[in-house]
Amino acid sequence: MSTQDVGDRFRLLLYQRWLSRYRQPTITLAVLLLGLWYPVSKNYLYWPPPTAAPWLMAGGLISLAFWLFTLLGSRLAYAQPREDHLRLQTPIYRLNVSYRRIHNTRPINFAKMFPPPTVRRVNRWLLRPFFGATALGVDVQGWPLSLTVLRLFFNRFFFAVDQPSFVLLVEDWMALSNQLSSRMDAWRGTRHERPRGLGIDAADILREDT
Repeated sequence: MSTQDVGDRFRLLLYQRWLSRYRQPTITLAVLLLGLWYPVSKNYLYWPPPTAAPWLMAGGLISLAFWLFTLLGSRLAYAQPREDHLRLQTPIYRLNVSYRRIHNTRPINFAKMFPPPTVRRVNRWLLRPFFGATALGVDVQGWPLSLTVLRLFFNRFFFAVDQPSFVLLVEDWMALSNQLSSRMDAWRGTRHERPRGLGIDAADILREDT
């Protein structure tokens, strides 16, 4: 696959927003736990006891690892048009949606698709910056996997409520739409221009008999 067949990576803004929520708390917790681990391990403190030192170190390292994940994870969540499919990448899962399955793209008013009064309070912080935004809807002829399975790896606001469609919140939805449409058109063009194989099907036999 040539580099011309691969589009840009469009960061998925929902993941950036979600991961940023945990960035400050995790680094703060890591500093506190690791900062407490050293004096406890050296028995400089009366409490907690030295036996707690391994747990403090483990908790600090886990918190530090999760902080690093919040930094790198936002870069690993993107949509990318490719030669014959649309790649939807999250920090822990990759989904390739074949162009054969995609039948339409459309702009989506995010606030109309997910009206703020209907959004649970726990999700309002996540969605607040996007209620005035336009997302790209990628309409598909059925989900690639069960919707229940997809929701294990994608936020529920990645899925339209009116029909099977991915809701992609990116910084430049028009650029993503243009790149996706051009590659879909090129893919469909190559399929129409593909030379016929050596095999003969039923239509060929009937045509020869007449």
